[in-house]
Amino acid sequence: MKNLRRLSSFVKSNTAPTDDQFNLIKSRLLNTEWHTQEDALSPSPARQIFVTLQSLLGGSHTPFIDLDSSKSLDKGKTATVDSLLKKGLPLPPGYTLAYCNPLSDERYLGSDGYDNYHAPVLNNMEFFKRRMWVNGSFTFNNENPLTFGDPIFFKETMNSVRFLRRSKMIFTDYNREFSNQNGLSVKESRGLCYIEDVYKFRSSKGYFQHDTPDEEIVVTPSILTNFRMSAITFNSHQIHYNPSYAKFAENYEDTVIEAPLLISLALQFWCSKNPKQNINRFKYKITMPTYVNRPLSIKYKRSGRFVKLWISNESSLTCFDSTIEL
Repeated sequence: MKNLRRLSSFVKSNTAPTDDQFNLIKSRLLNTEWHTQEDALSPSPARQIFVTLQSLLGGSHTPFIDLDSSKSLDKGKTATVDSLLKKGLPLPPGYTLAYCNPLSDERYLGSDGYDNYHAPVLNNMEFFKRRMWVNGSFTFNNENPLTFGDPIFFKETMNSVRFLRRSKMIFTDYNREFSNQNGLSVKESRGLCYIEDVYKFRSSKGYFQHDTPDEEIVVTPSILTNFRMSAITFNSHQIHYNPSYAKFAENYEDTVIEAPLLISLALQFWCSKNPKQNINRFKYKITMPTYVNRPLSIKYKRSGRFVKLWISNESSLTCFDSTIEL
């Protein structure tokens, strides 16, 4: 696949920002806020996430349309999804990833295809060669959960901006708050890292886990899995669907699995095994890239109110590490 035609107005800088430039960038980012006031929680995006995840985690493989009989929609399949995710029922943990995502015109996306409104840019100049989604958390108000059909009041604000000049990295942390008619329901934080270099394997921080898991499953996300999740979350970062860009522009080994897919797979696996357990907080970090068409092991081990939940690659290196607080 060749590099896609891009309408982006941004260009890459050949140098790191000066102190004055960084201060201007920081000031802009810390004053960036956007919100929605007229939205409602539709089950449709959640159903798309559910089918995408269950294609890997298991479940009914009944076709959506019976191609043999050519009659109509398969009633059993649609009834199962519709009954799990319908008006009045709570949104599963992590599914807010599909809601209230930025709707940028293509001209205002970065040269890599991702949103630039919370990136270190100044006068259409990008002060990074690549970006990574590196960590985050979700805090759930189980006394006031989001339910399908609720009105959504959403706000996103920048929390911090840091420049590590020696390593030429800029870190941004921002918050996403989802409220319904009764107040705050879910608070999410995300951490992104902007780097002045292409990917190098030696910079990865994968490590071995020595805990014996309570449960585990092996899944192999395909480029179709990744594309579907990217579409649901409106994530147009080219490393997630354009292998040529991922390899030759950013030096990755292959198409990179997007963070929302890793987050959702981990949470869905836990929830499928523990359907009656409410999650109060979920905190995670991504320690190294994962690639499509390679096996991933999802594992967890519980200790009291806390659950260690991690994903390791085919070399048994941990690439996604997280903790659930019950």
